[in-house]
Amino acid sequence: MNNEQLEDWIASLNELWKTPEKKFENWRKIMMDVAPNMQILINYMSVNFEDVRLSQPIIAQLLALYYKLGVARCFVLQLVPGLINSYLISLSKKWRNCADVFEMFFLAIYNEEILAGGTGSPSMVKKVEEIRIPSVHYPSIYHDPAKLNTLPPEILQLKFNSNKACVQNTVRVGPYPAVDRIIAENRYLILTRLIRAVNSLMNQMAVDVVCRSMCLSLLNICRSGFSFNESDFRQRILKESASEEIFGDFARKTRISVSPHFLIECLNGINFSLFNGQADIALRALDAIHQRAQYEMFPDVLLETNALRNSLLDPHTLKMLIDSEKIGC
Repeated sequence: MNNEQLEDWIASLNELWKTPEKKFENWRKIMMDVAPNMQILINYMSVNFEDVRLSQPIIAQLLALYYKLGVARCFVLQLVPGLINSYLISLSKKWRNCADVFEMFFLAIYNEEILAGGTGSPSMVKKVEEIRIPSVHYPSIYHDPAKLNTLPPEILQLKFNSNKACVQNTVRVGPYPAVDRIIAENRYLILTRLIRAVNSLMNQMAVDVVCRSMCLSLLNICRSGFSFNESDFRQRILKESASEEIFGDFARKTRISVSPHFLIECLNGINFSLFNGQADIALRALDAIHQRAQYEMFPDVLLETNALRNSLLDPHTLKMLIDSEKIGC
């Protein structure tokens, strides 16, 4: 499909989704139906993003589609990982015109995603998210799914007890500030929040499209400008199932700066990809993040990558991963 055909296709979706599909359970089926053309669109943007005459009309159409909300918002968010990759390439090569197009797109979506009332809300109150962190002193589904039925009653306690340490700790994330311009100081705050929005809807998207796009983007972001080779971890996990796919010479590309918070949020998407039929490419991305974190000396990222790598060596977890790869969810 050429530029004109893609614009016509997006326009047809805009017409089709005049009334957003509000039934959450139908979204994944709709995303699977448009997945082939979505993959073509992702590939097209990754190749032609530097030509503003080709990319800008499509970006404008996608933003208009995003404001339809519902399934249209889900559709547009699938493109975000690939567009972030293209944006960071533009910055690394100082292609300011290209970067400006992406920044307009990202700013509009970011300022909608941080609203407490959800996207499209008339209220400007910002969202505050709560994350419960279970104690490692007790078995938990967050640490080992096999222990789901052996949770002690204490794990459900949320209040402090004078005689016992608190079993769970609640961390609040937000409110995120409204932003009218992307600068070096807030760039990765915005990109991290966008990836968080993608991760929250991954199970409703076309998994093979969004997971592969995220993993390929992270491969490029983490390995560009570096000559380190992939470790043998993927072969140790997948053995004969490991693919021989080649992704080119990353060492010849321009190096891209990264943020530890951005990589940590991306690891959530990698973890989802591992157990939803995209284990091979997800393991490549995990290895790239791990090696980049070692180079940059990001201890918080290394803590997560080591934990994830070690968990994959567990026989039960490994079986789940291999089974999901065979099914190709």
